[in-house]
Amino acid sequence: MSTLEALHAIVNDQTAPQIIRDHIVDSLQFALRNHPGYFTRKEIQWLAQWDDTRIPIAAAKVLNEMKPA
Repeated sequence: MSTLEALHAIVNDQTAPQIIRDHIVDSLQFALRNHPGYFTRKEIQWLAQWDDTRIPIAAAKVLNEMKPA
């Protein structure tokens, strides 16, 4: 979770280069769509609350496909 928190901090840092921020979002989106098993339910729920709409859309899809806890 600390790695995701660090990535979240970079994505929300307006002084970070936009290309880096976009790359992080694209990479997380790819991982959520293609390798959702890498994330715990708690992490996916947290990702579903991010401000960047691309991450919550992918995370919500994964959560909808998961078995209820």
